[in-house]
Formats: sequence, C-alpha cells, structure tokens
Amino acid sequence: MAKYLITGVSSGLGKALTKQLVKTHSVWGTARTEKSLKEFKRELNTSNFNYSTSDQAETADWQNLIKNLTRKAFTPEVIIFNAAISINDLERDIDFENLKKMMEINFMGIMKGIQLLLPIVKPNTQFIAISSFSAFKGSGQEGVGYATSKAALSVAFESLFQKYKDKKILFKTIYFGPIQSGMAPFKKNTPFMISEEKAVNFILKSTKDKKGQYYYPSSIFFIMKIIKLLPSDLYFKILSLMESARSKYVN
Repeated sequence: MAKYLITGVSSGLGKALTKQLVKTHSVWGTARTEKSLKEFKRELNTSNFNYSTSDQAETADWQNLIKNLTRKAFTPEVIIFNAAISINDLERDIDFENLKKMMEINFMGIMKGIQLLLPIVKPNTQFIAISSFSAFKGSGQEGVGYATSKAALSVAFESLFQKYKDKKILFKTIYFGPIQSGMAPFKKNTPFMISEEKAVNFILKSTKDKKGQYYYPSSIFFIMKIIKLLPSDLYFKILSLMESARSKYVN
C-alpha cells in the first residue's frame, strides 16, 4: 500500500484522484477549508484517508503539515501538487494583487512545500506537478498569472528533475489539456476535452515509470510545439484564432 500526499482534494481532479486511490492506497489530502475535508472524510468512510487543513501559500501551514506527517509516521512516496487557483487578472488592466496571489499559491507555495518535504522523504519518492496547456502560451482572455505560474512550475520541475535524478528522487510534470472538472470554464463539446476519469487514470499510469514529462492529450501539445516554431507574426495570428475559439467554448 503506497502512501500519497495530494493537495487540493476537496474538489475536482484532486477529489476524483483521491476517491480512486483510497481503494488500495493510503492518502493524506490537503485543502483550505476544514468543513469540506470533514465532509469528504465522511463520504469516503475509510481509514485510508487522513487530511490536514492547509493553504498552499502559507509557510506555517506547510510546517504544520510536516509535523502531522511526522507524528503519524506517514512518509509520502508520491506527492501530487494538484491545488491551484485561476483568476482573470487582465479583465481590465493588470490586477497585480490577483497576479501575486496566483504566483504565491500556484508556484511559490509549491516550492516552499518541496523545500520542507525533501528532508523527510526517502529515495524513489515522486514529486508530481499538475500543469496545463496554459503553460505553453499567453492569453489576453485568461490573464497573466495562471499561465505564468504554471510555466514557472514546469521550468522549476525540469531543474529539480536534473538536480535530484541521481539521488533517486523524481520530479515529474503532467500537462493536461482542458478537463471536464474543477476550474475548467469550457463546455462539454470543447475540442480535446478529456474526462475526469481519463485524467485520473493518466496520473496513476504516470507513477509507474521514470519520465520527467507527460502530455495528455498528446496531440494538442504536439500541435502547439509545432506552432511555436513558426515565424512570430504567423504565430500570433494563430494565437488570435485560438483566443477566438476559446471565447466560443467558454461558458
């Protein structure tokens, strides 16, 4: 029975992933509200789930989580950074406070968590970042902070993969296209939309090997990588078309 630490388990992908894992593994989940965690604990009705109330951006919450894990002798073998927020910080002009908030939660908080977790984990531990198609491009509609935080997280995990691979600690990044879950603002008929169930199964499959990056669905990321090789003026014309398509499919 493997031990998983998952952030953001009270809703969306984190909740679905936890429901699947507790059938055969032990999960320690975090979320910002105790009420939602208590309700989820009752729903699961299993001793395989423990939780801590934690705001990913708060150092004190990470420190308390480490204390709880140590006290319960719960040393996670797979750590999945799933929690994130998305706010349109370009609705008018740049909304710096929301931009800062996204960077603190989606990026800086995760880096602090890794710093504090590294001393307590063992070789063969996996740190997994859930990233997004947004990390590959800017968007005047989506805003600055979400895409920037996901891009920063992705680059950070590339650096950490190189730094710790010889120490047998793996840093992996999973890039998803639009998921019919959580923060996704899209309708069901959006191209490349994947179900929550398929996303969960893909995450579980990714824990079975030692690659550093995973893409699902792979086709949308392959297309984006090709587009980025085009001349700048053509690239931005295509981005404009993508923005128009996004407007069509957002609720």
